[in-house]
Amino acid sequence: MNEKNIGIVIFQGQDVAKVLLSTRQVTGRISGSLRQKLTAPADFPIVGDYVSGRFYDADAFLIEEILPRKSFLARKVAGNRLDEQGIAANIETVFITTSGNQDLNFSRLDRYLTIVWDSGAFPVLVITKTDLLNAAEITQIEADLRQRFIGVPVILTTSQEDNREKFSTYLKADSISAFIGSSGVGKSTLLNQLIGELKQVTQCTRLDDDRGRHTTTSRQLFLLANGAMLIDTPGMREISLAAQQSEGFEQQFHEIDALAKQCRFKNCQHLTEPNCAVKKAIATGQLPDAVLKNYLKLQKELSYLQQKEQRQQRRLQKNK
Repeated sequence: MNEKNIGIVIFQGQDVAKVLLSTRQVTGRISGSLRQKLTAPADFPIVGDYVSGRFYDADAFLIEEILPRKSFLARKVAGNRLDEQGIAANIETVFITTSGNQDLNFSRLDRYLTIVWDSGAFPVLVITKTDLLNAAEITQIEADLRQRFIGVPVILTTSQEDNREKFSTYLKADSISAFIGSSGVGKSTLLNQLIGELKQVTQCTRLDDDRGRHTTTSRQLFLLANGAMLIDTPGMREISLAAQQSEGFEQQFHEIDALAKQCRFKNCQHLTEPNCAVKKAIATGQLPDAVLKNYLKLQKELSYLQQKEQRQQRRLQKNK
């Protein structure tokens, strides 16, 4: 009963987690000593976390430690708080899922890619519902994505075909992957295919706007037959960056950072300054104007959050 066990969190509730041990699945609660060490929302156990603990009853598991994370996917909590909200841990691949219809938004994809790069995982763009598009539209979307997001793999799927082979490269034994995206884009439908049985409830597409209905309400990990693990997440209406995600931002917009080194002024804002290499790249068609616009928007957002965090830290130091 007192022997220490290690397992992985496969479901996360408000104060309860389901933990998969080597022999069985148990319900876990955080120990009092661990709770005292958890100072921020991101510190609490999330799906994908490896945890250790002991049984205090036949089926009651006490989580005493969260093992070091290899990766951590997070976004800023809603509202004015600056804390990060954990989405999933220890993931190797994140499938950023969007439908090829009205949900496709390149500016939103910049945000998704920023949080994925920052997490330490590898992003893959998954475009669903391409059966609702004609051949010319599909070709154009794929070309636009590969031009805008250089080096990021793109998977095109339909609800009418078996898509499992398209994901096999990433779903290796013992690997952890996660699906993220807006509500109703078909994440759960894909997950059901990859698992091979109906685990997640799905609903049909609305006829008036081609959008699916949101069905996933919590994060949950599923085990595939080959030992790979997949995490489904609720749809995200907002993707707010956290102040700590500047590295992911730089990775996502590395092309602009490389061009900026050729600008005349080191502190060039890429607006009206003379001899701006970034503006020149846009004029020659090397860089889409939309990329710079979103870069400046997200840069301003991150700068505001970082300044706000610094003000909070100064207030805390002053109070001490």
